[in-house]
Amino acid sequence: MNSGFQFGLTLESCQDWQVINWPVSHPTLIDGDLMLRAWSAEDTDFVFTTCQESAIQEFTTVPVPYTVENSKEFISIRVNELPEDNSISLVGCVGGAPALSVSLHSASKFDHSIELGYWVASEFRGSGLGARAAKLLTDYAFAIGFRRVEALTDPENIGSQKTLTAAGFEFENILRQKLTRRDGTQVDALVYSKFPPVDPKNFK
Repeated sequence: MNSGFQFGLTLESCQDWQVINWPVSHPTLIDGDLMLRAWSAEDTDFVFTTCQESAIQEFTTVPVPYTVENSKEFISIRVNELPEDNSISLVGCVGGAPALSVSLHSASKFDHSIELGYWVASEFRGSGLGARAAKLLTDYAFAIGFRRVEALTDPENIGSQKTLTAAGFEFENILRQKLTRRDGTQVDALVYSKFPPVDPKNFK
């Protein structure tokens, strides 16, 4: 399967251990019929409609109720700003139509770690698209210098756990009482992680 960029981590490329090659513009990443690109004003309706879905409201931190103004603000921030130095947010499209949101956020540059987040519109769930997007953006994170990508899920979000496993992540541990649900209850978070294809001993 071809992707829109190539990367390779070697002993030599790991020597300058402090460097994260943060992008100066939003990347465009391609894997077959899947394109991850910068958000645009035309995506506003997609965001508004998709964020009405109960699963997204239950398992993400989007505002509830989710209004048209919320979607406009979401898009405005991402259209008018360059990637922040600790987050990148992209829309995943198939055949030109938006299908999902995927992001890297909560970066710790010194520790070379960052967190992955995503949501997928209901009509595209179960297709493997979320896993492909997660893998594509995770590979990009490794290509620019990160050595650990992690994702947190609610224990009841089985779909997300399957997506992460399909994208090559492994279950790592449990963070006790990490997440607050919409009903106010506090629950554990499951931590999944993935590492670049190089022996960590070679990082110096």
